[in-house]
Amino acid sequence: MPGVAVVTDSTADVPHDLADERGLRVVPMSVTFGDETFVSGVTITPQEFYDRLRSARVLPTTAQPAPAWFEQAYLDCADDDHPAAVSIHVSKELSGTVSLARRMGEEAPLPVAVVDSRQVGGGLALMVLAAQRAAEQGGSVEDVLAAADRVRDGLVNHVVVDVLDNMRKSGRVTGTQAVFGTVLKVKPILAVKDGRVEVFDRARTMTKALDRLVEVVADHIGDEPADVVVTHALVPERADELWGRLKERIEVRRSLTTVFGPVLGTHTGQGAVAVAAVRTTD
Repeated sequence: MPGVAVVTDSTADVPHDLADERGLRVVPMSVTFGDETFVSGVTITPQEFYDRLRSARVLPTTAQPAPAWFEQAYLDCADDDHPAAVSIHVSKELSGTVSLARRMGEEAPLPVAVVDSRQVGGGLALMVLAAQRAAEQGGSVEDVLAAADRVRDGLVNHVVVDVLDNMRKSGRVTGTQAVFGTVLKVKPILAVKDGRVEVFDRARTMTKALDRLVEVVADHIGDEPADVVVTHALVPERADELWGRLKERIEVRRSLTTVFGPVLGTHTGQGAVAVAAVRTTD
């Protein structure tokens, strides 16, 4: 009999092939340019999204998943004979997805435990993948929840953006912070903390910003092996550079490179790069 199912949303930016291989259910969010709405990873690819974003006069808007996507995901879990599902989603401080998941979970044909990850992007991906490993090892719902919690409690998650303008326009940081970053031509370094995205530091150049990311991760991880996710907004060379520096400083046990999809890409803009890391917990 299959074990506990794990469900997440598209802000984890788990690659489709990996999600399919591991049996993860990913509930997609949507992005709207003017009067055209696209479903992330379903009707628009990252490349198509960033092409549109570059030419857009007004930022697109993003939306939590449609209820039907949750209904279908939980129904699929039941149809595949999973005894229960653990549904892990983007921080409630950033989206109403958790509330929707809880509402839809009450109507699902199997028990659903919904988790507010207090994370987004690579941090969420690390939690989801740890939960999936626990499920694959035959863990109970409690075991799967505990695996996700251990990662959440030990995470560091930072992102460097070229400018804060997209985040200012989308309301993810204050206008004052955005102007400060733009006027001084610095690279803002953001952190996911207590479920929110905050300005953590600033660097004069992208090179110095990457140095700072590596320093923060190395200080956090120490001499322990780590699971690491690097996410980029169509700048693979920047992601490769970050990986090279990270591997000089820490022992990477599990690694994953992902691309910011349309939902997070709306807020970061092209050129962003992020790293999420946690000491290996299993």
